Amino acid sequence: MATLSLTCSLPLQPPSSSQSQSRKLIDSIVSTSFQYSSSSTTSSNGSLKPIVVDGDPPTFVSAPGRRIVAVGDLHGDLDKARCALETAGVLSSDGQSLWIGGETVLVQLGDILDRGEDELAILSLLKSLDIQAKAHGGAVFQVNGNHETMNVEGDYRYVDNGALDECIDFLEYLDKCERNWEEAFVSWCAVSARWKQDRKVSQNYWAQWNLVKDSSKRV
Repeated sequence: MATLSLTCSLPLQPPSSSQSQSRKLIDSIVSTSFQYSSSSTTSSNGSLKPIVVDGDPPTFVSAPGRRIVAVGDLHGDLDKARCALETAGVLSSDGQSLWIGGETVLVQLGDILDRGEDELAILSLLKSLDIQAKAHGGAVFQVNGNHETMNVEGDYRYVDNGALDECIDFLEYLDKCERNWEEAFVSWCAVSARWKQDRKVSQNYWAQWNLVKDSSKRV
């Protein structure tokens, strides 16, 4: 995982269209998350020039006078993602997932997917931070990495089983939110840890019964 502070504009890769069925949930979130409105975001005090996104699809962002932070591979590890964002000075360290970057522009360079079990939670966190950042004159942009492209193309060699469990949990949570996608997605990061813990507790409970059953067979 790499963190880099920049003072220049960064090119953004265009989003890829989904071609996979088995990871339809991930693909739909990825393709949605990488879209950004071409409208400008202005400074809260009006002293800075607006953030401008050019291209169709958007391929270039200009943020004159603002601090630009680039964060690299996160690979489904929410704890390390939080650590990187806190180190970059854009995420509060109190666990409340608050944007503290002011007018900073955050660019996540892709590879959120694969190798870890918190893919959706990281995407949810970045979406929440983007909403908050816009209110303070900042912005959050996401770029497709090679692992996003691999998932879209149906290459799941590096998918963690925990990430599949997270998809199942999120779909259940989406039902509880009465299929309100925006509400469920933005809030998922805050509730995912509890759901994951509940799932592990349930698995441990039934594992004890399986142990008893196996012991009775040996007797």
